[in-house]
Amino acid sequence: MTTSAIYVGLQAGFRQQPPIELYNLIAPVGEHPAGSTVSRQTLEKHGVNFSPAPLARKTRRNSGSKSP
Repeated sequence: MTTSAIYVGLQAGFRQQPPIELYNLIAPVGEHPAGSTVSRQTLEKHGVNFSPAPLARKTRRNSGSKSP
């Protein structure tokens, strides 16, 4: 199974809209050329293989602790 898209980040939701997982295409998909950034829903719609989004991690920067 070849991966055709790589996870690049999460677009924050707005009001009632949920966050959107974003992926960069390695190969063209439908009308989207290679290098385009598309949503997970677009990939699923076209039956594309993609790397799953990593689990959210707590870092020092966003956990409230200060660096020494």
